[in-house]
Amino acid sequence: MLRNALVSKISCVAFLLMFLASTPCLAHGTHSKKTLEKIAETKTITLGYQDDAFPFSYVEAQQPAGYSIDICKKVVDAIKTKLKVKDLKVRWIKSSTASQFVLIKNHVADMMCIPAFYSDLRHQKAEFSLPYFFSSTRFITRKNNNIDTIEDLAGHSVLVKSGTLYVEQVHNINKKDDLNLNIELDNNNKSAFEEVQAGELPALISSAAILRGMAVLSPKPDELEISKDALSPPIPAGFLLPLEDSEFKSFLDVTMQAILTSKDFVALYQRWFQSPIPPKAVNLNLPMSASLKALITSTSNYAY
Repeated sequence: MLRNALVSKISCVAFLLMFLASTPCLAHGTHSKKTLEKIAETKTITLGYQDDAFPFSYVEAQQPAGYSIDICKKVVDAIKTKLKVKDLKVRWIKSSTASQFVLIKNHVADMMCIPAFYSDLRHQKAEFSLPYFFSSTRFITRKNNNIDTIEDLAGHSVLVKSGTLYVEQVHNINKKDDLNLNIELDNNNKSAFEEVQAGELPALISSAAILRGMAVLSPKPDELEISKDALSPPIPAGFLLPLEDSEFKSFLDVTMQAILTSKDFVALYQRWFQSPIPPKAVNLNLPMSASLKALITSTSNYAY
């Protein structure tokens, strides 16, 4: 499975490189312009989404949907107002956790509407908006595996999605605690989760919130459990933006500050994390974290 995942990942990167090489106006021409200038000129904003990050970014009725998508739409409204472009066209481009950095770096997308969990290394590749979520890293397993702690994983194979922050985290813990883990990569949350559900591999490591989303969508959620042990403290998640575009970064920070501190934001959060989500009416029952509560009270002094 590791070989198949790596082949799939290599194929995805090869496709992106071919795409960029065949579209010189995207890879070379327009990226010399600042993001807002390009959007104003083309009357189009290009946004990245994922199809496997429920409830943040997924596909419903053949359209991007989710908590991150809703916030992105509010950002688009703010851009329309700033640029005075009422008929701004939104172009959606499907991304993966790994390819999002390629798309941003090459200015194929103007912003990624998926939860990008922060690290200093990732910040060298792309800029981050103010965060709109915080989540620790945990693992999900079948209850009958009797794997309750990180130490219980010792000697087992574990799944991690390629291109994520969790790959580095699990390698560090494996080395630090001498767990002798066999770390296998997959490039899609859904297929990785199906392997855990089927009992093919004992555990999948990811954001606790994304794991909760997978569990509630499962036909047998009672057979699954998310670890109480965390592989990390709560990590901030923001939107990826192009590097070296201070104007767009400043605009996004002001816009995100207005969204996060608005009276509508709590209702937006509750819609996705504390209410039944159509069409299956699943409820994640995930209260707002202390970190996010503190942020929406005052975003003015926040720094990664």
